[in-house]
Amino acid sequence: MLNVEATPRGTDIFSLGRNRLAWLQERQQVLAGNIANADTPDYAPRDVSPFQAALGQFDVSLARTDEQHMNLGEDGSDIEVRPEAERSLDGNRVSLDHEMEQVATVNDQQHLVVNLYGKYKNMFQTALGR
Repeated sequence: MLNVEATPRGTDIFSLGRNRLAWLQERQQVLAGNIANADTPDYAPRDVSPFQAALGQFDVSLARTDEQHMNLGEDGSDIEVRPEAERSLDGNRVSLDHEMEQVATVNDQQHLVVNLYGKYKNMFQTALGR
């Protein structure tokens, strides 16, 4: 189970980064399980709940301040629902192409979070004169 830490006011960027990395690690494990079961009859692929659900514990909200901003919907999520037609003859619904695409996306997101975490750490070290 994902352990999300909340801050009393504002957003602690380091906690947010740590939580995002923990969520990405959990998602990577679930996707690896989907790939491992690609030949299991009647296996339905799984995924973790969106990270936006974990953001509810932080003082973070998206605001559309310009009409040219993207609108993500009422719940702030943009979740792809896999069509029922993607089912093999043995009942398996795992699409290796889709799963590998998701693994690559998670990998890119992990690199982004690590880079941002490092940038903020360097910024604080510079501000503290270290």
